[in-house]
Amino acid sequence: MEKGKIVKSVAGFFDVKSFKDGEIYRVRGSGKLRLLDMKPIVGDHVEFQKGELIHRILGRKNFFIRPKIANVDQAIVVMSLVEPEFSSLLVDKFLIIVESKDVKPVIVLTKKDLTSLSKINYYKDQGYKVYEINYETGEGFDDLSNIFKDKTSFFVGQTGVGKTTLINYLAKTNFETQEISKALNRGKHTTREVSLIEFNGGEIIDTPGFSSIEFDLTVKEMPSAFYIFRELGKECKYKSCYHYNEPLEDCAIKQAVQSGKIKEERYNNYRSFMARLIEK
Repeated sequence: MEKGKIVKSVAGFFDVKSFKDGEIYRVRGSGKLRLLDMKPIVGDHVEFQKGELIHRILGRKNFFIRPKIANVDQAIVVMSLVEPEFSSLLVDKFLIIVESKDVKPVIVLTKKDLTSLSKINYYKDQGYKVYEINYETGEGFDDLSNIFKDKTSFFVGQTGVGKTTLINYLAKTNFETQEISKALNRGKHTTREVSLIEFNGGEIIDTPGFSSIEFDLTVKEMPSAFYIFRELGKECKYKSCYHYNEPLEDCAIKQAVQSGKIKEERYNNYRSFMARLIEK
């Protein structure tokens, strides 16, 4: 039995990269896994037999329901400042989902060449790593190519914000990753599959239709989903505080909003997420 990592899932088969020899082997999931209703997904660490079956899924540090991926280190949240119009609500939706799974977010704001609008300090003030990039001048990229080293990353952002453009731009800085440029420009009618691609010293998850993430949080999970809420929420009077209808004097999050430690716009976005869940 060998150990490896699933790097591709397509039509019931899985390509597993062996930790031992670095080779990739195509296998299926075992009947035992199906009986246990355990479905291997891209990013899983597994025990397998070469050319035969996956017998065991090793522990996951995190996973996403849709798209189905596991063991992610960071999420590159790509948003345009214009065309389509910038939405802090959508950014916070992506951030709250990835932060709830202990995935580190990196924010990349595109189309700076089309506007004087800037949001870089808004997110830096909240402790995020942020890049505001301009393809025309080449400004804002700094060490962006280096953040992928030794990490498994994925890109997320609404359609039209420039995810593929950004990946292609970064790929051209490293001749060994030129094939990514071709891989991500595939036609709309190609096989729907999820795969891991080596990229700038790490891996990126390439998956079709990655313009949204399934919002699978519960009302009880929401109060500690944002990292800063998780930390500051420890000071709330009650552990079960939802930071929603509780009195100001009992809620450390509301107090942090009042003092400016948490942006009021972010708190309002949080309230809209909570309202949506409560109404279900």
